[in-house]
Amino acid sequence: AFPRKYFVIYSLHSYYYIEGGKTPSERNIMAIFTNQAQLSYGDVTTSSNVAVGEILEALSISKTAIPSTYTTGDSIAYVINIVNSSSTPITGLSVSDDLGAYQFNETSLVPLTYVDDSAKYFINGVLQPSVDVNVGTEIVFSGIDVPANGNVAIVYSTTVNDFAPVSIDGFITNTVRATGAGITPIEASETIYASA
Repeated sequence: AFPRKYFVIYSLHSYYYIEGGKTPSERNIMAIFTNQAQLSYGDVTTSSNVAVGEILEALSISKTAIPSTYTTGDSIAYVINIVNSSSTPITGLSVSDDLGAYQFNETSLVPLTYVDDSAKYFINGVLQPSVDVNVGTEIVFSGIDVPANGNVAIVYSTTVNDFAPVSIDGFITNTVRATGAGITPIEASETIYASA
């Protein structure tokens, strides 16, 4: 038989905090949890202090353009870096780049053109034999594997085409997004500016 005096501990709350922003890509959605223990001993009950924590994503992504300025016809190289800070490999990712697509009136214009066969795929700095590339109005790299506590780099070239804004205040912002089973999609953007 159990003694009459015993204790019970349980957690109370978890919720999401959404940081304000103008667009969904400008918001940071963080999983925040609070935990409070309640101790019962006989007829006396007391509560502990409240602990607050944040659940961090295992994957991070960044994107860099070289060079950072352009005119029509220029070549722009992009480097996508994905870092896995967990002890579990993450496999089968799909990584898409929108090639700077933007709306003009009711038409979607794409100011960058992917250079065929330019993509290089590195795992922990080691060049891989190939990467699956599907090119349409965006580029999609599929079958991307990121090792535990490792990183991946995808390097590719684009050409600035006639849809690129070339006025003094012109710019191209393109966004890369990584998706896959069991992960929260992650994205990063890079902006290049028309040469003066």
